[in-house]
Amino acid sequence: MRHRLPIIVSSLLLLMACESYDCTLYNYVGMYGTFYKDGSAVQISDTLTITTGKSGPVLLNRAVGTSRLNLPMSYWQEEDTLVLTVKGDGYLFRDSVWITKDNQVHYESPDCPTTLFHNIRDVRSTHEFIKDITIIRSSVNYETTDNLQIHLLSTSD
Repeated sequence: MRHRLPIIVSSLLLLMACESYDCTLYNYVGMYGTFYKDGSAVQISDTLTITTGKSGPVLLNRAVGTSRLNLPMSYWQEEDTLVLTVKGDGYLFRDSVWITKDNQVHYESPDCPTTLFHNIRDVRSTHEFIKDITIIRSSVNYETTDNLQIHLLSTSD
């Protein structure tokens, strides 16, 4: 045991000397948005599908009862295109949304992966069923608070 004691002590000292950096466990960067109609948050009871362009990848597939969105943003493009399709009994609405943004590299440590944060500059749509989109918080990062309020057309519009 006497011969092992110096080895054990030096191993413990070596382990204590190593620096440990905890990378952020929740490192998802996504844009959040809530649907509104006539000034109140609402739920889309019909089927909602979201793609990146008319034939792009599907980001949200046939969701029912959606009130809030959580969508990824592209890494290097300055503008993202989203196509929101709402399908109900006997009708189909399709609205395109363009999000203009700046991309910012976020670096924490050499031990952690690099992520991209975004700053939303402008949002516009084709106004098929979306009346207006308001930017609530332009910074898209690790926070899970709303970035956009998506105001839907009411039946009187």
